[in-house]
Amino acid sequence: MEDKNRNKGTGGKAGGTRQEKLLDGKMQIETIQAMIDEAQAVIFDIGNVLIDFAWEDYLSSLGFDAETYGHVADAMFRNEDWDAGDSGLVTTEQWLALFIENDPAYEAQIRYTFENFGRSIVPYAFTKQWTARLRQQKKRLYFLSNYSEEMYRQSKEKFDFLGYFNGGVFSWEERCMKPDDRIYQILIDRYRLAPKKCLFFDDRQENVEGARRAGMKAVLFHTDIPLQLL
Repeated sequence: MEDKNRNKGTGGKAGGTRQEKLLDGKMQIETIQAMIDEAQAVIFDIGNVLIDFAWEDYLSSLGFDAETYGHVADAMFRNEDWDAGDSGLVTTEQWLALFIENDPAYEAQIRYTFENFGRSIVPYAFTKQWTARLRQQKKRLYFLSNYSEEMYRQSKEKFDFLGYFNGGVFSWEERCMKPDDRIYQILIDRYRLAPKKCLFFDDRQENVEGARRAGMKAVLFHTDIPLQLL
């Protein structure tokens, strides 16, 4: 799952209509509601959209001093190796080894943090209400998430809301990640979706642009959106 505090570039920028570009600046809730009304399927990223990836709070809860906190954060959560787990291209053991290699002097603390990092996942209070309302509106619900197998193993009990979804795609299972065009197409093909009838919510601009390249309408997510819609 992507760290909201890392902002890595992805090369070029995709196109998009003038209206979509304006939405990425200052979104009007009425416009977003209209997009929902027109959609047959609503697709969600998970991390920082339906759940809070609260790794800072989790790491703080472990009682490390400030120096240790910084070393562990840089070796794990603030490191590009985080994406290795989401990619599904390494095993859980290999992923942990990458973190340890980043700062071997803190191996014990990294291992301890890794063993319990599912505690960093905190569902947003609005998630069940928002998705329930969309179901009442006869929308089909899907997820498309960069997520690791190990994080899912440690946090899946917090995903009871996914039981009401029509389906979805995790990056680790497909061995490719957003914003790679392939992962959007996997979702579209698997569930026979009409992209023009899909609305996608993600908290990262490059992933929003990837959805638009796939022909979907897409909104750059912030937590005010569901709060205003509800």
